[in-house]
Amino acid sequence: MDRRNPKYPWCVYVLALAVAGILAQAISAADTLPASPHDTRVERLKTFFEAYHCPAPLLVSEYVAAADAYGLDYRLLPALSVRESTCGQYARLNNRWGWDSANTGFATLQHGIRFIARQLALGKYYQGKSLDEKLRAYNPNPKYPAEIRKLMREIDGD
Repeated sequence: MDRRNPKYPWCVYVLALAVAGILAQAISAADTLPASPHDTRVERLKTFFEAYHCPAPLLVSEYVAAADAYGLDYRLLPALSVRESTCGQYARLNNRWGWDSANTGFATLQHGIRFIARQLALGKYYQGKSLDEKLRAYNPNPKYPAEIRKLMREIDGD
């Protein structure tokens, strides 16, 4: 581009990038609208997290919304968080789920929930797999799927 005679002034490019960023954030936020506080899943997760003395914020609506947005069982990420970091008591870098052996962090807990939900639904190591296959890919310990399923049953009070 010839800077002396650009087709568009530089501010048009800057404005276009800003608008694109705002739209991307709005679309991302719309994908994970908080669940209704009257959703029984929200109360079940709250009870589950409180039983394990999980630190605030519990983010139960965000877990439900991310699960709904990506077609996952709403109990999966909460169970991972209890198993991997005692739901945040031993978390590092906003990573309550042991993602990347807890070497990777997230800007916020909400970002971590959405990122991991998206990976478990659409990531190349997880897409199209059963729950047990996803869990084996997440953690190769042979006992891991049974441990996560046990925690998931606890959420429903089983």
